[in-house]
Amino acid sequence: MALVIGIIVIAIIKLLPKSESPEKKRIEKIIEKINDEDDSKDNKLDYVKQLYKENNDLVGYLIIPGTNINYPVMYTKGKDYYLRRGFDKKRLVNGSLFIDKYNTVNPRDENLIIYGHNMTTDKTMFYDLEKYRDKEFYLSHKEFTYYTLDAEEKYEIIAVFISQVYKVKDDVFKYYKYYNSQTKEEFDDYIKNIRKLSLYKIDNTVKYGDKFLTLSTCEYSKENSRFVVVARKI
Repeated sequence: MALVIGIIVIAIIKLLPKSESPEKKRIEKIIEKINDEDDSKDNKLDYVKQLYKENNDLVGYLIIPGTNINYPVMYTKGKDYYLRRGFDKKRLVNGSLFIDKYNTVNPRDENLIIYGHNMTTDKTMFYDLEKYRDKEFYLSHKEFTYYTLDAEEKYEIIAVFISQVYKVKDDVFKYYKYYNSQTKEEFDDYIKNIRKLSLYKIDNTVKYGDKFLTLSTCEYSKENSRFVVVARKI
């Protein structure tokens, strides 16, 4: 448990400014309290709720084994507020992980899209997402955990691909425009497209009605390129 909490401490501190702000001190007190508790699901959920008290824009916490991805997930409907802001809402070049402004969290959309910067300078935020280029890495890290305010959710990866942000008029598949399917045909078409794009074949079962998390970050091989991981809620 000490290792897990240690990683979480580092992640939170990176989202805060260097100065000893009141917000930082309050969060450190919360983490110090969690250090004395057992590493159980209920305690981790309690940790997320404690963070929520510090900032009500928090909607979850994402942990991907084998990576540095261990961060709060923020949400402000209709705007990209956390694109360049840390957990305490202060300006921060790294920004935070945040859910697409066009998503709806409550009630939850079928597909929640989480964005994060690919910080090559200090290898933080979604930098390590690109480890999934390697199929061997995927094979040993097929699942990850997402904590909401009241549940521990497990996800299995179903597609890993490179795409881009297209022009509005471009008549192509745009992964970042898929939030919900109205019919099974729409759902099947989405699954077909992400599997077609996937860098390698992933064999697993999906069914109409499944929930997804799509993790998206910049990819620098060409202009407006994106590296994307899509995972199904187990």
